[in-house]
Amino acid sequence: MLNYTIVDSDSALAELRTSWRDRGLVSVAMDFEGEFNLHIYGEHLCLIQLFDGNSYYMVDPFTISKESLKEFLEDASLEKVMFDCASDSALVRKQYGIIMEGVYDIRVPALALGYTGNLSGLVERYLPEIPKQPMSNKKKNQMTNWLKRPLRPEQIQYALSDVEHLFALKEILIAAIAEKGLQAKVAEQMQVVGKSKGPDKPGWAKFSSWKYLSKDEKVFLKHFFLARDGLARKYNVPAVRILEKPLLLQMAKNVPASDIDFHIYCGKCAPRKLDELVETLKKAKQDALIELGRA
Repeated sequence: MLNYTIVDSDSALAELRTSWRDRGLVSVAMDFEGEFNLHIYGEHLCLIQLFDGNSYYMVDPFTISKESLKEFLEDASLEKVMFDCASDSALVRKQYGIIMEGVYDIRVPALALGYTGNLSGLVERYLPEIPKQPMSNKKKNQMTNWLKRPLRPEQIQYALSDVEHLFALKEILIAAIAEKGLQAKVAEQMQVVGKSKGPDKPGWAKFSSWKYLSKDEKVFLKHFFLARDGLARKYNVPAVRILEKPLLLQMAKNVPASDIDFHIYCGKCAPRKLDELVETLKKAKQDALIELGRA
């Protein structure tokens, strides 16, 4: 059982950072838990787990200001050791406009050494003495609702376990890349971890088949996607509960010609939202035709 301290105010986070500076501590292990369109609409930072080598901390972003989070996460003087920070950095960039600094992503040296798996696999490879977590528990906690408070003890222990071994793994990986002469390569790649390679793609452009769609199909997909997401935002539900992505793609390729066609696509939508969804999609079709100059 890992003991921890809850950090649930701006002053508590400031005091923690001051205590680290006073002790000369310049590196912490860090991970996030978030909500990604599983229980409500959108993506939300729900928890920040920290380990300073001696103590564990649970930072509650629901009770801490954006300004304090920004000051902490953009502090380049404090190294944050993470594993695969891409989705975490994108989350705070989109939600708060935060560009994380001082990140040491251990996935970078792991990739340089040929490892492409997840954190659990990395622990198994380099720290075989650590008891293996049951896969059922891992999947359960990955799908859990991190928005709810209070968090359950098993949620907390799962979250803290993600930072428990990051320092040990970093030390092992640094030694391994030094042995293979990969320090320069890793250092170069580490300069861009957590940074966007360009403007974030809109959701409709993230479909795996996007580049294979015709111009017309892309326009219809964009407007159907926006209509679906607008309704999901209105009711604060995961967008998939309004209409699944494969159906959006099918509609873009075979644009409904009548109300009956729209109803066929929307057959799995909750009855109380069905008529509203059909009307919303019909307007989206008209908007797409206007963009294509065919209205």
